[in-house]
Amino acid sequence: ISPDARRRRSRQRLAERFDAGRRLVAAAAARSGVEIKNEIPADLKSPPMFPAELTVIFSNLLTNAVKAACEGGGIRATGRQDAEGQVVLRVENTGTPVDVDDAERWFRPFESTTLETDPVLGQGMGMGLPITRNMLEEYGASIQFVSPSRGFATAVEITFPRG
Repeated sequence: ISPDARRRRSRQRLAERFDAGRRLVAAAAARSGVEIKNEIPADLKSPPMFPAELTVIFSNLLTNAVKAACEGGGIRATGRQDAEGQVVLRVENTGTPVDVDDAERWFRPFESTTLETDPVLGQGMGMGLPITRNMLEEYGASIQFVSPSRGFATAVEITFPRG
């Protein structure tokens, strides 16, 4: 529990870090009747990172997803390791779709669709996705909107490099 130990990055269990982010938005999700499912395999790990960084990444994604999912909507997180050994995470939500062909704009600062202020989720300054991308790029990871699975309107995919 020394300061040096707190400064060390380590491979994080992604399902556990997703749950930490989920706890931060749980009250707002429950108030809107939005169900958040964590289907990330328990053994899937990140590259060496700080736990707080992943919590911020997931809470940013979940904040956007809860706002977009609409009343009674749903959010699902899944993960897998691809043939090249990269870890691929996907967070999908129902509700308001994002046009994948025009989605890159949402990674620019101050791009936001949020007009209402939520006491927990905030107003939406358009900084969550740019910050998330910046944090991920520090580790060689990428994030982008992708075509959602059946039953979902929007999907964001994070790809971590082979560890």
